[in-house]
Amino acid sequence: MPEISQVGAVNIEHGHFPVGEMWEPGFERREDEPDFQTDAPVIVVPGQVIVTSRVQEHAAPVVVAVRDQEDDAPGPGWTLVASVDYRPVYTGRMAVLDSLNGPAGPAAGSLEVFGQRAEPGEPFVQLDPARTYRAQVWAQGRSDSRERFDAAIRREEQGGQDGFETYLIAFIPSGMQEPPVPAAGESRRDRLARQHGRPPLNMR
Repeated sequence: MPEISQVGAVNIEHGHFPVGEMWEPGFERREDEPDFQTDAPVIVVPGQVIVTSRVQEHAAPVVVAVRDQEDDAPGPGWTLVASVDYRPVYTGRMAVLDSLNGPAGPAAGSLEVFGQRAEPGEPFVQLDPARTYRAQVWAQGRSDSRERFDAAIRREEQGGQDGFETYLIAFIPSGMQEPPVPAAGESRRDRLARQHGRPPLNMR
């Protein structure tokens, strides 16, 4: 039985949104910049799976799941956008994040995926940090979302920024890794020295 999150509503800005691993105290922050010049529909950087949308700004329902089968559609009308590899870098807690404003809030309605009903709420799942994963991004409405969005703007419809795409990101275990561990008792001076090659002037 897959683990399925609640349904969130992610506010997509600049044409993308991340599914990101929540940082925990003691771990070195991973803040690698994604390459948005690529044509890839899904981009992976340490700690994040970034999904690009065909609509620049809109709200989209999103669900995340952990399951043991690959290439099995969540249900009728879903299409596979991309499959990518992901390795946990903290403790494995993955959440759907707004482009700029932190974790996504609850969606307006429920959604059926993999034969289960997901209710509105916070979209997050817990990965095992000792495992590696294949992340599959599935979508509804993506093939013509830009065209429908442009038509709604031309008609000047109220609420014309919602409901153009729906996403599900499924994480399937693919292998094993040494689980990330926090630095044990590392001081601020030692952390800065490790990050920059030497301590700051006021700490030497």
